[in-house]
Amino acid sequence: MANEKELELNVEEDEGGGGKKKLIIIIVAVVMVVAIAAGVAFFLMSGDSSEATEEAETADVAETTQASKGPAIYVKMKPEFIINYQVGPRQRYLQIHMEGLTYDGEIAGALQMHSPMIRSSIINLLSSQDFKMMRTAEGRATLRTDLVVEVNRLLTQETGIENGLDQILFTNFVIQ
Repeated sequence: MANEKELELNVEEDEGGGGKKKLIIIIVAVVMVVAIAAGVAFFLMSGDSSEATEEAETADVAETTQASKGPAIYVKMKPEFIINYQVGPRQRYLQIHMEGLTYDGEIAGALQMHSPMIRSSIINLLSSQDFKMMRTAEGRATLRTDLVVEVNRLLTQETGIENGLDQILFTNFVIQ
């Protein structure tokens, strides 16, 4: 019986003292987990907020620039351009439907007014291109860039406005 009483007393002592120790350990562990989570959240939020702020500022600048330009104006260059090429013994041709993108109404009017001169220059530029190069994506991108530079040169010459045309868009591009 003495052994049973000793065991009972030891169990009670362990439960009372051990329970408090376990409770303290659990509380400390919870506090540490919360502190670590708060530190990680603060670190991530501080990094994201500066990046988000920079992105928001960049978006604001882009919106301001876009707002100052006005709405996009698309000017169709009609009729389509058809260019013949002699590639070895074979006759090949290129057909392009294109539109000019500008944000300036004056440039849109100038594109219409000076269309004979612009069309002539575009035909000369297209005729001087390498047929094999135009079949590649890089060749078409280079051609678009060259066309924008040439049309802007003509528009600057006629209107005095520099870089009024933003892009040339190919709405149909056929090579045979």
